[in-house]
Amino acid sequence: MCNSIKVKLISFDKFLNLNFGIRKKESLILFSLFSFLISNGQSLQGYIKEAQENNPEIKAFQKVLETSVEKENEAGSLPNTKIGTGYFISEPETRTGAQKAKFTAQQNIPWFGTIKARKETASLESDVDKNKVEIIKRKITLQVEQKYYKLYELKATQNVLQEQDKLLDTYIEIALKEVENNRASTVDVLKLNIAKNNLQNRKEILKGEILTTETALNQLLHRDGFDPLIIPDNLFIPEEEPTMMLDEIIYHPELLTYDYLNDLLEKKEEVNTKEALPSIGLGLDYVIVQERPDVSFSDNGKDIVMPMLSLSIPLFSKKYNSRSKQLELQKEEMFQKREASQNNLENIMEEAINNRITARINYNTQQKNLEQAKQAERILLSAYQTAQLDFEQILDVQQMLLDFESKKIKAISMYFMQTAFLNYLR
Repeated sequence: MCNSIKVKLISFDKFLNLNFGIRKKESLILFSLFSFLISNGQSLQGYIKEAQENNPEIKAFQKVLETSVEKENEAGSLPNTKIGTGYFISEPETRTGAQKAKFTAQQNIPWFGTIKARKETASLESDVDKNKVEIIKRKITLQVEQKYYKLYELKATQNVLQEQDKLLDTYIEIALKEVENNRASTVDVLKLNIAKNNLQNRKEILKGEILTTETALNQLLHRDGFDPLIIPDNLFIPEEEPTMMLDEIIYHPELLTYDYLNDLLEKKEEVNTKEALPSIGLGLDYVIVQERPDVSFSDNGKDIVMPMLSLSIPLFSKKYNSRSKQLELQKEEMFQKREASQNNLENIMEEAINNRITARINYNTQQKNLEQAKQAERILLSAYQTAQLDFEQILDVQQMLLDFESKKIKAISMYFMQTAFLNYLR
């Protein structure tokens, strides 16, 4: 009888040490939370920077931006200079001699301000492309953060399952001793083994999900291999809920795109107006004259130089009127698209804010549930010194603890995922 009591007390002490060890570990984590979050925050920013630097879509748009600069140079150039030459087969005779050949050069110059308007149009097109790059960067940031926090959720759940697995091993050890002392049945051991088998099943499934998520994150980082990823073991929801106003959304790049496009259409309208005005042509004719051999005078054989000025007048302005109407319709289209985009972004923001508040509520609820479940666990274990351990109740409590821990981790993950959405919308 004494040996039996000694075995039970040793097992109980081991059990309490294990549980107190876990609580001590949680206290240490809370104590070092500030420095921990800073280091992991830096690693997340490092992943975002790496993904943006390696993203082929961003690299492609960098080339688009370089092309935009060249388009601005192109828009500032004059039309081609026309150069012509002719040879007189039948030489027309003039007082100063026969005309042998003729050379012509002509340069058209658009109406005043047209070239400047074209350059400003090309510059606005470059601004549109720059804004598109900003949108791509934000989307990449959001994708990296989502995978990052999903990986946190999976790995944190994996840690909980490992701790649960250790506890079940301790319970099985206690149950076997109890069977030897006729204070428990083999059915209790079998139930514990079944719980352990189910736990192993969840752990194996979780490994596959972790591998899939790690692969997806590495692909976002565009790594050749599968380098190890640094993910925090614990994240904590801040005590105070950050505020975000709907007005902040008006500066979102998706909306700024429509603003830039509207400015671009305004500038195209100005170019269209300028092009509907006359263009000026400057030219020069040079005629080679052959000397007359039969006479002698001062202008004999003198070549002809004739400066020319011309106007190109768009008498038929139908195409310019049509282009102006098209631009007006496009501006109306941009306005409607901007309104639709703003409504969509506002809906996403409201949903993200509500989801984040819901995540906080769930987190607080699971915290309370965990405290009460651990209290129930302590009550059950304290009775072990004087009475038989009820493995049925222990399994129920452990299942509750596992569910509450899992829901708490999901709430944390959801909170930070919704925060990532809100950061995308800023």
